[in-house]
Amino acid sequence: MSVGSKIGKLKVALKDFLLGATVYDMIKDLQEKRLITEYTLMSVVLGDMLGYPVSSYYRLRILPFWLPRLQTWKHHTLKERDVTGKLK
Repeated sequence: MSVGSKIGKLKVALKDFLLGATVYDMIKDLQEKRLITEYTLMSVVLGDMLGYPVSSYYRLRILPFWLPRLQTWKHHTLKERDVTGKLK
């Protein structure tokens, strides 16, 4: 191993450590909030699959973009929840 590759690996390790120590938790929280917002919008648009009476022309235009995530959304929406699930 050359000195340059060792320094490169050290830079990457230091960068990953600093990222994890400073902003990793914020990034995870933002990803979770984005997912919840997206699932809420999907509930409004595609709610008739769950029994919510929703009629909208625009949901037919949005459906091709959400089709790959449809099963995950159904599983998340219909999952049984407990009070202790919100405690971290």
